[in-house]
Amino acid sequence: MIYPDELRRMSDARQGDAKTLQQNGRYDAAVYLSGYALELALKARICETLGWSWFPSSNTEFQDYRSLQTHSLRVLLEFSGVRARINSDYSTAWDTVKHWNSGWRYLPAGYANEGTCSKMLDAVSSLMEVI
Repeated sequence: MIYPDELRRMSDARQGDAKTLQQNGRYDAAVYLSGYALELALKARICETLGWSWFPSSNTEFQDYRSLQTHSLRVLLEFSGVRARINSDYSTAWDTVKHWNSGWRYLPAGYANEGTCSKMLDAVSSLMEVI
């Protein structure tokens, strides 16, 4: 189990790591980590929305919550309780990040450039303010 405050700390740390990577020209890793930061923030928000004191993290804990055993930002947004606000007030930022997935860690080096990296990190930062 992972507590919501720990998910938030992890999310903030991964976003900080992404910014450091961006500053050092490591755009691929920065884009990947910023999406992961958003995933963690959404999981923390789900706990808050559902009144959970912790988020499942093991296969046993997920037994009754298989739909939440995902890295899909789209699925996590559905459970977060903020989908309507994101869609109405942050649609441009969401359009930037919604295709992120954990498989991006396998993309070849050089898939992200400075522009796409800046756009992704800015979008994630914007979304994390409301999530």
